[in-house]
Amino acid sequence: MNDNETAPPLLPHIPDGHVISGALGGLVHVPDGWSWKTFDDIEGIGRYIEGGRALDPGEQEVHVSPEGTWTELFASWAPDPDGHKVRLPGSGTWTDVIGRTGGLALRAASPATRPERREVVLRFLEMWAGTPFADPAYRYRVGRLAGPVSFNARDHHGASFGLHLPGARRTLYFEALLPGGEAAPRPEEPVHVVDCPHAWGTPEQLRRLVELVRERGPVAWDADAVIALSEATGLSRPAAALVLAGNPGSGTYYLPYLDQHERTVLGFKNGELDSAREELVMLGDVGRSALLADVMPEDPADLWEPGGLARVAGRTATAWAQQRGARPAPPWSTWQAAVALGTHMPAAHLCHLFLDPTNSAVPPGFRPAVPLGPVERRGPQNPWDVTARYEADFLVDAVFAGLAWAYADLPAGDPVREGMPEVVRHFRELLAAGDASAGFLHESMARYSDGNRRSDWLAEGPCDRITARVAAGELPTGRYEYDPRACAPDVVADVAATLGLSEDAATLYLQLLLLPAPSDRNVRRWNAWTPARHKKAAAELTARALVVEDRRARSGRTLFLPGPWAHAKKPLPPMEAWKAPLIGAQLKFSEDEVWTFELLPDTLPALFTEAWRLVRGGEGPVA
Repeated sequence: MNDNETAPPLLPHIPDGHVISGALGGLVHVPDGWSWKTFDDIEGIGRYIEGGRALDPGEQEVHVSPEGTWTELFASWAPDPDGHKVRLPGSGTWTDVIGRTGGLALRAASPATRPERREVVLRFLEMWAGTPFADPAYRYRVGRLAGPVSFNARDHHGASFGLHLPGARRTLYFEALLPGGEAAPRPEEPVHVVDCPHAWGTPEQLRRLVELVRERGPVAWDADAVIALSEATGLSRPAAALVLAGNPGSGTYYLPYLDQHERTVLGFKNGELDSAREELVMLGDVGRSALLADVMPEDPADLWEPGGLARVAGRTATAWAQQRGARPAPPWSTWQAAVALGTHMPAAHLCHLFLDPTNSAVPPGFRPAVPLGPVERRGPQNPWDVTARYEADFLVDAVFAGLAWAYADLPAGDPVREGMPEVVRHFRELLAAGDASAGFLHESMARYSDGNRRSDWLAEGPCDRITARVAAGELPTGRYEYDPRACAPDVVADVAATLGLSEDAATLYLQLLLLPAPSDRNVRRWNAWTPARHKKAAAELTARALVVEDRRARSGRTLFLPGPWAHAKKPLPPMEAWKAPLIGAQLKFSEDEVWTFELLPDTLPALFTEAWRLVRGGEGPVA
């Protein structure tokens, strides 16, 4: 394209900016107002920089605009051939791409990229290859200026640009040094500048990549490479897949943010991909592009060779460890269960909280302090260091949901479950610290229900008894605390003998008596039962009139205790009213709806024992 041409539309009736944003988003910040002309303007800035070579030593051009005379966001000027007055197009956001085209190249070659978006990325890379921004002989720096001034200046050493954004109350700074240049001219000194990196993406590499994609199509997807990246970094598998695909859809606000083709290629469900997206939010555009800046092979053709994507995964794992810090990976089934909890904290971060409580996940909403600069190497950010009320709310809600879940709904030996006692110890330590973070945490604790339940539970016996049971390893490896055969076998035997039931039927009866959500799927998972075995146990209970058959919303089962039923709104579980006080759930005054439920008042062996004591003493559920 030249200055007077506009690229043909890829999609009819859709603004160019939307198409470009969808294609580049997540790796390039594309504000409103971008169009195909922005590509031309970037090329124009490159020509302006290169034009400094034609200036004589000592010759200098400087053009300054007073504050507020340039349209802040939408206008985008190409060089004026007479006056050489230029500005940074696209509000200067494209400068983040310098030295970081690897992620765009990976996205262009990924089979998970929509065809129309792939074409946009290819056009961008073609354009970029023709500018000095892809030439490692040039040196670039970005930063900020203190004053509200916009300018451009150049001499035979290079060029510099200032762009004041009144609405954002900041002034961007950008400079380019020609090969051999010593210092770019500028009317004032920047207050903060950082060097742009030099990584993969020479003009030859970019043109070769574009040529290969157009000749051969996208590379073959490699699910094993995704698993390897997940295990090496601690990323969830869906997050690892998104990274390895160049983070498609990262810039959109709409859910589901991937189309059917993209989800099929990646191999994960909507909810899993949504959680993975939140897991990667803390990277930001710059973090994502920095992560993938140098993971492409020197010869792009290697991507199409056997193991090509696996080699990219290996380089990505190394970059992740250097930039973000590797963490232990939770078991796949555990991560899936964490997604189902629906906490505001992404499932992977919740798992990391339990896997490594004192050095775990990045807090929700984390952003690099200087978005224009390169991502610094940093260890994992600690989510316990909350600095705002909303962070404390996210953390406290996640901790308490995680404690109940890890104890009862994960099998013994699961590393997330094993971390539960340390989570409690560390959380208590932080609450007792008396600093600002502790203050936010205490406020969030008091926000729940009657304001004391969480604090009382954490400080008193139930928490100690439950954590002590987990720490002692009393449950056989692979078994669930929700299975009374594993945690209270004597109670199961007594039920079976007293009621004349088989062990399976006695087990199922105890689960229906006590557990908040004994859905058919859950019972089979906890008990390792086949549908046929489950059906046989259920038939015994029905024949003895110990239960009633019915269908009730959000229950996932057909067997219920006799007596009143309490409905519930998500995420609370509906349940029989009889069991609510036994397990610490509170009902509304009408007693037909669950009001609150989060924390068990005792260990499950003790609660199974108490439930059976009530039934045996004639205080069981009745119609």
